[in-house]
Amino acid sequence: MYDETKKVSEEELVDSYQKHFDKSAAYKLLKKLRKATRDKHDLIAAPVGVIVNSLGSLLSALDNPATPLHFKALIIGAIGYIIFPMDLVPDMTPVIGYADDVASVAGVVIAVAAYSNFSLADLDAQIDAEA
Repeated sequence: MYDETKKVSEEELVDSYQKHFDKSAAYKLLKKLRKATRDKHDLIAAPVGVIVNSLGSLLSALDNPATPLHFKALIIGAIGYIIFPMDLVPDMTPVIGYADDVASVAGVVIAVAAYSNFSLADLDAQIDAEA
């Protein structure tokens, strides 16, 4: 029988997920990938750009207070999958290592697109300001 007293709110659930989630690692990966490829040939920059846009959109939606809590839980899981180096295709494998990550989180990226204001221009400005 289900115990109603042990019911956890969405907010408590998201808070518990965030305790085990390092957003700064995701931002570091985002900036590292962008810096490494923004001046490269499209053959390299385009596939990595998909990863950068996906991760940037997820992070932007996560930071948006208007994003519903159930989406935030999905976003945390999706970002975790992207930044965890050991998955179906290890992320150390050039380009295709992140391809499975993007394919796996594509639905979440699409679902939260309305809550994201990610911009490559803004990311580039942040990167340049740190240099």
